Amino acid sequence: MRHAFAIALILTCAGFVCAQRKLITEVKQTAPAVAAPRECLAAFREFFDYLQTKGTDIVRDEKAQKRWLTQDFRKALAQRVATFTSPADNPDYPTNYTFIGVWDLPSTYAIVSTRRYGKQAVIDVLYKWGPNTNYPGNERVTSFVFQLEDGAWKLDDIYNLREKFASPGSLHQYFVVAK
Repeated sequence: MRHAFAIALILTCAGFVCAQRKLITEVKQTAPAVAAPRECLAAFREFFDYLQTKGTDIVRDEKAQKRWLTQDFRKALAQRVATFTSPADNPDYPTNYTFIGVWDLPSTYAIVSTRRYGKQAVIDVLYKWGPNTNYPGNERVTSFVFQLEDGAWKLDDIYNLREKFASPGSLHQYFVVAK
């Protein structure tokens, strides 16, 4: 009995010691941050222009989807679209604006930061709304995440950061949740 008690005490103490140790060790990054490649920025600009062009529809244009969206993102979009019975009557049905990350277009946008991590790149875009909009003076950062797929940079997700008029979130996750 004493032996079992001693073993239990040792295991309990060992558990406390392990709980105090860090499970993941921080290492210093030796390579400096690398900007997103020109090809990725070009893909972003072409896609962003497409979204703003009258008469285009990324939700129905499969050729455009294959050009600019990763296979996984296209699959997630299809899952979301399949949940709608009457798209015309539903304000949450995806549109080009869904991919810009807004329902009311900003007055201006600027690419404020880019970075690359191997086969992924992130482009941070600052939106600003001017005086004749629903959100005069408002600003928001939206991050476009690209993946190098089949030799081309394709959009894999869009992250909105929390601000006064927007909730934080991932567009990819929003699409997938609708299973």
